[in-house]
Amino acid sequence: MLGLFGIICCSASKVVYGKYIWDPLEIASHWDGPSGRAGAFFYLNIRRGVIITTVIAGWVMQPWKIIHSAQSLLAFMAGLGIFLAPIAAMLSADYWVVQKQMYDIPGLYRAHGRYRFNKWGTNWRAAVAFLISVVPSIPGMAASVDPSIKGTIGDADKLYFMFYFWGYTSAFLVYIGLSYFFPAPETHIAATIYEDSDIISAAEGFDKGDSELGDEKKMGEKEVVSSV
Repeated sequence: MLGLFGIICCSASKVVYGKYIWDPLEIASHWDGPSGRAGAFFYLNIRRGVIITTVIAGWVMQPWKIIHSAQSLLAFMAGLGIFLAPIAAMLSADYWVVQKQMYDIPGLYRAHGRYRFNKWGTNWRAAVAFLISVVPSIPGMAASVDPSIKGTIGDADKLYFMFYFWGYTSAFLVYIGLSYFFPAPETHIAATIYEDSDIISAAEGFDKGDSELGDEKKMGEKEVVSSV
């Protein structure tokens, strides 16, 4: 949504001011009159955005409750581990097992590169592995925050006591399994690509090899003709 409004504002600046202006501060500098000055006053730059975010986050998260006691602090930190464990597992599995340490590094920064996976830009294998790893630990996390619900979740909170082991192991194995049975062949390469020039050099080398073979073939044909 933010990107959409940015494109709209930039396109509108061409109509209003005769040129494309990407900088919102420069656009605001063209606003004249009382309404323009009022709009510029309420414009949210980076500094104002940080202040507002800090105030809202400090109130919504209520950090004083998190550090109220050692138990609440540990419960909060453990809750983060539920989500961090599968992420670490999938990163490790993809690097060491699935891709075998070979990546197209420039392609990692391309929105429509080989690692887009689908039109939504989502690796569904990672999403499935993440859900399988996280969901079983959620009841235990809820019980650690609110002990009064322990009687309603049965033994589901037992898994929470080893959430990192479960989260890492399950996500690691599920991701590898899905990548094996449902591979994404466009992401598998024979060697790491560090720069775009590596691809160009390889293509030039291939073309050069073809031309050399062609020259040798022509020379061989000439020798045969001359001998006849």
